Amino acid sequence: MKNIHIRNIAFIFLFLFVTSFLTSCKEDDGSGHIFKMNIENNPQNLDPQIAVDSESIMIITNMMEGLMKTDASGAIVPAAAESFSMSEDGLIYTFYLKQNIMWESLADDFSAPVTADDFVFAFQRIFDAKTESPYSDDFLCIKNSYSVLNGTKPINELGVRAVDENTVEFSLEYPYYNFLELLTETCAMPCCRSFFEFTNGKYGMAADACASNGAFYLKEWNYDPYWDNNYIIMRRNKSYSEMDYVFPYSINFFITRDSSADEESFSSGDTDCFITEKYNEKLFTKSNNIGRSVKTAGLIINSKNEYFRNKSLREALAKSINRDSYSHLLSEQSTAAYGIIPNGITVQGKSYRDLFPDRLLSIYDANSAQLWENAMRSAGIESVDGIKITVSEEFSSQEAVYDITDKWRSDFLFNCGVEAVSEIEYDNRIDSGNFSIALVEIRADKNFPQDFLGKFCGNNLFTGNAGLALNINNLKTAASLSDGVELISNAENEIIEDYIFIPICYENEYLLWNEKSIDLTYYPFSSSVWFGEAKYFD
Repeated sequence: MKNIHIRNIAFIFLFLFVTSFLTSCKEDDGSGHIFKMNIENNPQNLDPQIAVDSESIMIITNMMEGLMKTDASGAIVPAAAESFSMSEDGLIYTFYLKQNIMWESLADDFSAPVTADDFVFAFQRIFDAKTESPYSDDFLCIKNSYSVLNGTKPINELGVRAVDENTVEFSLEYPYYNFLELLTETCAMPCCRSFFEFTNGKYGMAADACASNGAFYLKEWNYDPYWDNNYIIMRRNKSYSEMDYVFPYSINFFITRDSSADEESFSSGDTDCFITEKYNEKLFTKSNNIGRSVKTAGLIINSKNEYFRNKSLREALAKSINRDSYSHLLSEQSTAAYGIIPNGITVQGKSYRDLFPDRLLSIYDANSAQLWENAMRSAGIESVDGIKITVSEEFSSQEAVYDITDKWRSDFLFNCGVEAVSEIEYDNRIDSGNFSIALVEIRADKNFPQDFLGKFCGNNLFTGNAGLALNINNLKTAASLSDGVELISNAENEIIEDYIFIPICYENEYLLWNEKSIDLTYYPFSSSVWFGEAKYFD
């Protein structure tokens, strides 16, 4: 009996050891954590074909999955598609869907597999006038899209069709080098036709009117503008996780209505990550971070000004700026800019600035003082007086501006002041054109060169440069990467040689996360984080 008792005790200890070992192994994979993050505003609409605000896109990014996605390394890879093929002429793309993924929703009695028709219906909605989607212009490369949009052809003739339940085919009007990257956008995510009709006009407006084919589904969406405890809870989508394991159990988004709360919540450990444009050395050294250049700061010279109507004067100012001389004055979040497009913009998963270095656009001229003198003499101007550079108090790149005005003062005897004003007054000045020169920050809403360069078209701050508009329009039909890069660089050059916008620096946006977490995927242009592969080690 004694030996039996000892054996029982030994068995119990062995059982506890094995159980403890297996449990610790499970914990060591970083799964099961509830990630927490603040968002500033309540999402406006979780309908992928309509949503434009960053909060909505953040939720949709975690709730839905398109045919393609951008992974953490920046590469464009299959997502809801298992694989794809392209015809030799670049006009037909065929996508083969992953099987056995189900739509997940809080809605009662709703269950459906994700099929090719969900993608067909999504693109039909983009081009259906009743949807009023802001994304139709992005996909005019699809066959018959323009005719469907203007009503001369029926929606079923749009060049997107379901070959079978698991195969979707796109026919294009012309080869487009960036088509796969277009399919990574949230607007290209699927829409289940039967669920859309089931919601009876409320699609994307409430938790039970949203369906997920992505890593997480919407569990709760509580918002009251008169209440402080507003939040969104997302839970792991089981059918998706069976195909592509989702590590977190849940994501909790807290709607703060106050961006200043983000840093405080992160510092206190109440949230796991946050996105910021401000570099805080103390906070950055205590956390993991990744930064991407998303903005270009530069000087706009008002061509309606009595002096700066003269292009030669603008040229002298632009060519006097030596970026190497002020790079040490920039903050940790900025790098000197020779071109227009920031380093963070990618083309086919590659940084555009690696494909076309911005130093090739440098126009610095050590003889700019002579250019200024010649321009003054030609225009019959004795001196340029009363000019100030208007900047917002919120901008971080002011030191470089002071260096530039010192250069103008010494080389041109041009006394140009710097006027820092409140953000509200700055916006009023820019909107009304009430400035001589202004420091501005240009940011793209999407990771596309044409979207960034489009900020310079149809804007009363810039001239209506016909060559620029033509280059940007042609960019939408570029067949190859080399063609695209050439058109982008031509458009950049058009802007720079108009001498109305002088690039100063590229500015970063950062994702910060605590040291216990890894594998968060960051999309800077939409200010979004994807948590599907995120791991937390306690």
